[in-house]
Amino acid sequence: MAQKLEAKGGEMGDVWDDGVYENVRKVYVGQAQYGIAFVKFEYVNGSQVVVGDEHGKKTELGVEEFEIDADDYIVYVEGYREKVNDMTSEMITFLSIKTFKGKTSHPIEKRPGVKFVLHGGKIIGFHGRSTDVLHSLGAYVSLSSTTKLLGKWIKVEQKGEGPGLRCSHGIAQVGNKIYSFGGEFTPNQPIDKHLYVFDLETRTWSISPATGDVPHLSCLGVRMVSVGSTLYVFGGRDASRQYNGFYSFDTTTNEWKLLTPVEEGPTPRSFHSMAADEENVYVFGGVSATARLNTLDSYNIVDKKWFHCSTPGDSLTARGGAGLEVVQGKVWVVYGFNGCEVDDVHYYDPVQDKWTQVETFGVRPSERSVFASAALGKHIVIFGGEIAMDPLAHVGPGQLTDGTFALDTETLQWERLDKFGGEEETPSSRGWTASTTATIGGKKGLVMHGGKAPTNDRFDDLFFYGIDSA
Repeated sequence: MAQKLEAKGGEMGDVWDDGVYENVRKVYVGQAQYGIAFVKFEYVNGSQVVVGDEHGKKTELGVEEFEIDADDYIVYVEGYREKVNDMTSEMITFLSIKTFKGKTSHPIEKRPGVKFVLHGGKIIGFHGRSTDVLHSLGAYVSLSSTTKLLGKWIKVEQKGEGPGLRCSHGIAQVGNKIYSFGGEFTPNQPIDKHLYVFDLETRTWSISPATGDVPHLSCLGVRMVSVGSTLYVFGGRDASRQYNGFYSFDTTTNEWKLLTPVEEGPTPRSFHSMAADEENVYVFGGVSATARLNTLDSYNIVDKKWFHCSTPGDSLTARGGAGLEVVQGKVWVVYGFNGCEVDDVHYYDPVQDKWTQVETFGVRPSERSVFASAALGKHIVIFGGEIAMDPLAHVGPGQLTDGTFALDTETLQWERLDKFGGEEETPSSRGWTASTTATIGGKKGLVMHGGKAPTNDRFDDLFFYGIDSA
């Protein structure tokens, strides 16, 4: 069964629809002075080749041909749409096509206008609008009938005094409780420094008692992880870009401890990433007072010392909003924002103190940052995120997306987990959420709280993607 994805772009021109086929074999893209003048697609049904109609009008700037191998298929199309000159309707100004095996027609470039993505499975047809240029483009996708990682989303009931509407905060699980710290409601204005605790048995939020070295700043862009019964919190900033240091919170005694003052630990930062194994807490990337970072630091909770891990190569650019997960002893960095959204994947081996970049394939999510993530067995699961920065930077919402994807860290294959038209209540598009790996009702999965909406409002919902089998 094919799912029709809405055409992205303007509403001018004639509507066209190529229909649905077994696969797309060739894509022809004609250039105009300000964008895409024309497209044509060649499809296959069994042994039959079906040449689609021309949509738009060829120009002297020529036509580019992109051929998909017989054992490959398109998994997503990215592009930009914009009103140019005196046009009353948007036109498509740039297209990049990527296949399951990683073949790409054009590297994605940051362009003026609004970025869009067509993805969700195997693309098997196209539709849109055109005059003498291409005004909009949509697609048909075919979803795999089986996935290697089976699960579903549930919306978790919440009662009591909780974090409420917020984004850019951190959450972590200890036992049957989920803790939340930091965040913002108004852009760049932290809300409070309460530590909220959600009881999974009663589904009730409350504010945890707190003694000791309570963090001195209310902060946003903060991260938190748990090891055993202890929470570890690093960084985050206030409205004047003052930063927090490195703290622990003992959930059995409700005591905060300042482990490393801000001037003694890793570079102060916000919108970084954190992860942990049984003995170490890892901090990667983020944004300091002056620049983005690409460093990885580890804190050994037994020795109580920081270790500055080896410097990654140039391919792992400085970035914020990346996914950071520990899987089978390796520390994985997934995607992020380095001035543009990126889709590269790297891992760090703590034993060898060595970085490696890997090439992933499959039904890959598009470039993105500030998404939810969790480590589930050998898989890294992500949801949503920002696919293009807002012109107002953090003050605006950016272009946000949805979609649940899993990366198999052994085969390096991506798959999409949520299905179109399913009965489950899936989260809506969002970014800047708080997320963690968690166990609820005996199932391991991804927990996600709050986040920023495409309207620039904030969410206060709590979702859980629980894994049924792997």
